[in-house]
Amino acid sequence: MTVQSARPSHPSLALWVAAVCVAVIIYASLQPFTGWVAPEPPVRYFLWQWGQRWAVADAVFNVVAYLPLGAALVIAWPSRWSLKAKIAAAIVFAAVLSISMETAQMWLPSRYASVRDVLANLLGVFIGTLFGATLIAFKPVTNWATRSRNELMVAGRSGDLQLVLLGVWLLAQINPAIPLFGVTFHPGQQAAFDPAVMIVEFSQTAAALIGIGLFTDLTMRKRWLGGIALVLVIGAAIAMKTAAAQAVLKPLAWDGWLRPGHTLGLAGGAFALMVLFWLPRSLKSVLAGIALLSGVMVNLLLPGLIKTEAPLSIFSWNYGHLLHLNGLTHTILLLWPFVATAVLFWRYVVPPTPRAVPPATAPAQPHKMPT
Repeated sequence: MTVQSARPSHPSLALWVAAVCVAVIIYASLQPFTGWVAPEPPVRYFLWQWGQRWAVADAVFNVVAYLPLGAALVIAWPSRWSLKAKIAAAIVFAAVLSISMETAQMWLPSRYASVRDVLANLLGVFIGTLFGATLIAFKPVTNWATRSRNELMVAGRSGDLQLVLLGVWLLAQINPAIPLFGVTFHPGQQAAFDPAVMIVEFSQTAAALIGIGLFTDLTMRKRWLGGIALVLVIGAAIAMKTAAAQAVLKPLAWDGWLRPGHTLGLAGGAFALMVLFWLPRSLKSVLAGIALLSGVMVNLLLPGLIKTEAPLSIFSWNYGHLLHLNGLTHTILLLWPFVATAVLFWRYVVPPTPRAVPPATAPAQPHKMPT
């Protein structure tokens, strides 16, 4: 396969990544979205004061949060721009976004606007732009990424969005307090063998596993690639949850995300996937949407049976961004099934709009000379 450009894979992939990063940053910066109060006079704009509240862990979190945005923007900008212009545009965009979010936080008593956060955000974007520029300049890597993207995964902008959504779901598993293939917190082993709770956990986990499995399969070009990708995704999610649990949870809560109902749901969902993998793609997309929405509707229809977010008391990590990360991952996992279902229907169910074809011009008839 001939590589036509040294740019990584598809520019639309970088655009989707940048859009997701902006959405996540806005949500994480402005949650809980309640309690808006005008700052008391005299109002001192946060840019003109250094601030007193600061933690190294929070600064590192800000750097990491803005790093992928910088890399995605450098790759997504038009190819006719110079590399310096791309880096400068990414930094300016991030500066406007960061200052806007910090300014809005002045009206949220639960948040603290700080110029240090802006500087940490800009540092993260700058590091990200250097990483993105390196990817653009290093042709062996970009050529390999282009070939891998085209040969292994479905084509088109919707295919790029499927790949980004799969990465978003995987990153959301970093919260160890939320069960694997779930969107809600379950209080340790309390009521773990209650029949009603086990039925809910079994249904939720099996439906979510089927939905994630079919979504992963539909992201790959070939069926056997979907099976391999699903095993890798599940293995990575389990490794992330295990490592995160030991890092930020108290020892008594380490195994709280794996309960009897979830274990049975994983077994039932895996058995169902062995059959569903052989169905046509259009039918698999419908079943994936039904499974994803069924898993999340359990939480919306039975809000009193199980809690939605994990209490901070089970965490051993006391830094400020823990509360925001806990709420962010829960919201992502709650909204993800709806977005993923819409994308699958857009690609596999809704018929494409036919393009208007200009009418063909009839060839001119030769002019006959009168006899």
